[in-house]
Amino acid sequence: MKRTLLEMIIVFFLFLAGTAGVLMVDTACFETTGQGGKLVLDVDKWGGFQ
Repeated sequence: MKRTLLEMIIVFFLFLAGTAGVLMVDTACFETTGQGGKLVLDVDKWGGFQ
């Protein structure tokens, strides 16, 4: 039981770190080449929460 819980926590943190890494690379590409920024919601384009 403890081993399974530990493995689940490790997988969760790896997924979280991987997602953050992909978003950081996407933002860096947007800032440098202008070709990134497609993985996050553009609030100005969609009007935010109304």
